[in-house]
Amino acid sequence: MKKIISALLILALLLPLCAAAEDIIVGDLDTMFVYTENGGKLNVRSSPYTGDNIIGQLEYGTMVTVIEFMQDWACIEWRDDSIAYVQSRFLQWYEPAPRPKPAPKPTEDPQKKEEERKKQAELISEVDIDPITLQVHASRSSGWVNVRIEPSAATKRVESCPDGTRLTAYGKTTNWYRVVDPSNGKAGYIHKNYVIEIPTPRPVIDPAAQLGSLSVNGEFLLQCRIPEGYKLQVISARSAKIIATLTSDDILKPQMMLTVAFDEMYANVERMNNLSEEEMELLKASYSDLNEVRFIETETSHGSKLLIAREIGEDEDFVSILSIYQGYSIEFVLSPNPDAADKTLTEEQIQKSIDFLSDLDFIPTVGTVK
Repeated sequence: MKKIISALLILALLLPLCAAAEDIIVGDLDTMFVYTENGGKLNVRSSPYTGDNIIGQLEYGTMVTVIEFMQDWACIEWRDDSIAYVQSRFLQWYEPAPRPKPAPKPTEDPQKKEEERKKQAELISEVDIDPITLQVHASRSSGWVNVRIEPSAATKRVESCPDGTRLTAYGKTTNWYRVVDPSNGKAGYIHKNYVIEIPTPRPVIDPAAQLGSLSVNGEFLLQCRIPEGYKLQVISARSAKIIATLTSDDILKPQMMLTVAFDEMYANVERMNNLSEEEMELLKASYSDLNEVRFIETETSHGSKLLIAREIGEDEDFVSILSIYQGYSIEFVLSPNPDAADKTLTEEQIQKSIDFLSDLDFIPTVGTVK
């Protein structure tokens, strides 16, 4: 009885629709039509649950005879007078509109396809190189050359460099260099046809001089002259942090400690030269406490900036000298020998230490140190 009443109510609701749209075909009280939003087929199952019980499929728009509704399922007549089950939300009482037509596939642009192929070939050929200086060589002296986000003229432009601009290259492909503009830190690719290589002079170190070097995570060597009367001793060496001391048997000579540690804050900083004024002020602030700190900025013999912070406390005097290279903070702390009577550093001692630290050299070892 309940089924008859439900069917009559449904029929009453459908009659106005039929009058308004004579072209819509409405099924009998026990017939419905398959309707899927994407025009796909409807799975027919042997029992009213989803699983590995699919026994067939019904095409979009197929008329089916419904025997009974049960929650989210409809029991329907199936082949050879058997019964089966479909999800009732994919059935409706009137014949659906024609099956939705699939969206046309976009027409492939042969030129774009070729550009993408060339770009992928360039990326596959890319290798890291020791940093070199390049000078932009535009087609005319008043011209500009684009740096691209990828090694392809069809990709987004990072910046336009005027003729004569100097860039630092860290990698190369078959036809492009991977570069960074040291003036603003922007990175991208520039075509080899529009740059020339500028030789980078290295400071001449006396072969007879006593040298010290540390391998930093297999990425570069930190090389320096060891002052006369000192010895370099590594206290701790891990991939992300190295601690070493420069000590002397002469109690009048100050002690020096070297710390090389990867710092997430400078993960994208190539050298201290790349820090903005605001970042440099924040770095200085991190060295300020209750004692007075005086700062000096200088450069090494190969152009890397050094920040020198001298702090004079009541009981001790020390100088901290900081550099940054490839995300690593490199710090030297100069302090009086604990056995010395005078705990104050002389200007001569500080200057000799600054001269020593100015001989620091960073030697990339990509592909050579394992």
